[in-house]
Amino acid sequence: MLLDRRRVKFWQKWVFGIMAILMALWLVSIPVSRWVGCTGEQQATSTLDERIAALERRITASPGDLEARLQLAESYVRRANQQAEGSAGRTSDLEAAAAAYEAYIKKLARTKGTKAEVKQAERRQVAALVDLAKVYLMLGDYERVTNVYGRITALRPNDAEYFYDMGRVAISADDTDTALLAFGRYLELAPDSPQADQVRRWIEEHSPGASAQ
Repeated sequence: MLLDRRRVKFWQKWVFGIMAILMALWLVSIPVSRWVGCTGEQQATSTLDERIAALERRITASPGDLEARLQLAESYVRRANQQAEGSAGRTSDLEAAAAAYEAYIKKLARTKGTKAEVKQAERRQVAALVDLAKVYLMLGDYERVTNVYGRITALRPNDAEYFYDMGRVAISADDTDTALLAFGRYLELAPDSPQADQVRRWIEEHSPGASAQ
């Protein structure tokens, strides 16, 4: 009996010891997991801060580095998206992204070389202008979005969809004259499109003198 009691006490010590260790590990894991979750966004922002700073140094050292300028604009947008809607930091990053896109587009517009190289630069301009329009949309600045679409349609005068998008944005900017011009060109290019009838009705309702009819 004495031997059995000693064995029981021996195993009890082991069981209680293991349970104590497991409990301690569980308690430690809670604050660690919470810390990882809370700092994940901070780490991502810190990484973007470093990337933006590195890209700005790269551009300073090599102003003609188009890829760095594009990456800088995209990085500002990513950092803006990590911040609260309407916050000063988000607005600041979106404005910085817009400035970076503008600098990139300006450099592309000065491209010289073969016909193929100039065409490629033009395609990159259009893509960047579309991204720039999205940045201004995020800022809620419809007037600047409309202006950007004016630049896009100047480069793509036969692309109906850009004129359609320009017309819709111009309406949001309360720029009826520009919307009428954009939709008029859209109908010239795509008279049988699915949106054509709706656009025609809008033009009829908003053309000069329509309210007097």
